[in-house]
Amino acid sequence: MFMQKAVKWYTKNLFPHPATEILLGMMILSTWYSLMDARKLGFYEFIVMVEAVFLPVYGILIASHIFRDSRVTLFELTLFNGPEGVFLGRLTSAFLGLAVGVFSVASITHIQGYSRLAFSVLVKLPTYLAIMMALMVWMDFIAGIISFYILTSAIPMALFVLFTKPYSPSTAISLLSYFLAPIGATVNSGKLSVSISSGYTATLVLSALIILFSYLGFKKKDFEPQ
Repeated sequence: MFMQKAVKWYTKNLFPHPATEILLGMMILSTWYSLMDARKLGFYEFIVMVEAVFLPVYGILIASHIFRDSRVTLFELTLFNGPEGVFLGRLTSAFLGLAVGVFSVASITHIQGYSRLAFSVLVKLPTYLAIMMALMVWMDFIAGIISFYILTSAIPMALFVLFTKPYSPSTAISLLSYFLAPIGATVNSGKLSVSISSGYTATLVLSALIILFSYLGFKKKDFEPQ
């Protein structure tokens, strides 16, 4: 009962919402046409448009519906019967919101004949969830939004530049690439010191651990009125 109330609370006005729907439409069109060009021009346009621009901004729209300040969180703790209900409600709502965009891009990628890249797009779902929930626990709204953008857009772009270098990145950087920039890492897997299967496995395990520790941290966090 409390879970249903929490999910309804956090997803309120998420769909339908003009900004979300417009961005989703632009993301779908950019995915389709960038993959059509990829047969001649390569995947640079697809990586930049999807991994560094549209998916991060789409993630910010979803995150804006679950990031709250301490005063609102105190109200939610009472409304949803404690931190478990609040955290799980936010997690479920973020999953549902992200799934719409991520599965749309992954489906188009698969239809265009790039199944391997489609899976790399799907990996964005657990990693975005992990980043989102961790930031939600330890940062306020503005800091969380800025940090989310840096982690999901600025760093993937920096990693993509690193992929253009003639040398192979270290194991740590390779693993970080699969976590923060799985699309670029998949396209440039031949230059990385970690295989695709190992990179994806580490990414999924790390995402699960981050969500778990975020849950434990949220349960123990003290919220005080401001």
